[in-house]
Amino acid sequence: MARGKKQGRGKPPAQKKPPLTHFLCLPLVTRDSKPQLQASVETFRDIVTTKNEQTASQVEEPGDDDKSKSETITSSVHPKAVRPVGALHCTLGVMSLDQNKLEEAKELLRHLDISLMLQNAASQEREQAISTDAAASEPLVNSTNSPPNTPPLRIDLRGLVSMHAPQKTSILYSAPVDQTGRLYPFCLAVQEKFKESDFLAKDDRKLKLHATIVNTIYAKGRKQRPPPKWKMKQQTTSSGQGAMASEMGESAAVGDDKAEGEKSSQKPEQGEVEGHGPNANAPLKIDATSTLERFEDFVWAEDFVLDRIAICEMGAKKITSDEGKVVAEEYTEVASVKLPT
Repeated sequence: MARGKKQGRGKPPAQKKPPLTHFLCLPLVTRDSKPQLQASVETFRDIVTTKNEQTASQVEEPGDDDKSKSETITSSVHPKAVRPVGALHCTLGVMSLDQNKLEEAKELLRHLDISLMLQNAASQEREQAISTDAAASEPLVNSTNSPPNTPPLRIDLRGLVSMHAPQKTSILYSAPVDQTGRLYPFCLAVQEKFKESDFLAKDDRKLKLHATIVNTIYAKGRKQRPPPKWKMKQQTTSSGQGAMASEMGESAAVGDDKAEGEKSSQKPEQGEVEGHGPNANAPLKIDATSTLERFEDFVWAEDFVLDRIAICEMGAKKITSDEGKVVAEEYTEVASVKLPT
């Protein structure tokens, strides 16, 4: 009897959330933009990064006391915190997909009527508040009478903004500017269709279109001591839970589990998710005040056409030369649909 009572005590273990596997995005690297982005990112890197990676990545070791400091603030930028050109994109949403759901998401992407959606977006030009319901009110599947010769989405990428208070931030980004006013409502409409089909991870925050230029989650610090046992119980090994937002508010992130913010060490793939958003938990912070002033009007790329929407795998892949040297870093696109060019 006693054994039976003992077994019935306690709360059932919390069900782990499935890891995030893919994201929906607007890739910013095109044939026309790539040379501009390569030159501008290299210029930025030369100006703001420190040559002493050990100093730039120094992170104090956390103790057992939860009040102990586990971060440091530096005015310089670690070279690895600057995102590679091939990884630049604007995230519309993140997803946790098995193979069947992935195929369904690909099918939805292929059947979006891009021309019609852009026409609908044009009617909402320069509106300050856009209802996602209104943006998705028209049929958004392929139709034979879609207006032909839809003008392309031509954008500029300029300036630098902090995701957090400039004096203590881990993310710097640049926001795309579309002179026709169609880009944002168009992206909202695409996002809404994927939400309706239950592909996107839940996120109630407003979409924030941006290209992450700096994310210190990718800068490695000193090896940290393991956290105390009570804190380890709050952690998960999933690479897809936490406060993403990239890449949306920061953007399209999953930020509904505050306990995930306790993590103190992550793999680069985890950084995709947890290194973003207003509650990003990167242990390395930078004082970006002077950097933001210097690059306030900096041109990353201008007057280039967005050529596709893509579903990508989480985790940028390193591309190496025959000698084994890393020459690029890109996300794997598992599906894409062309935009008017």
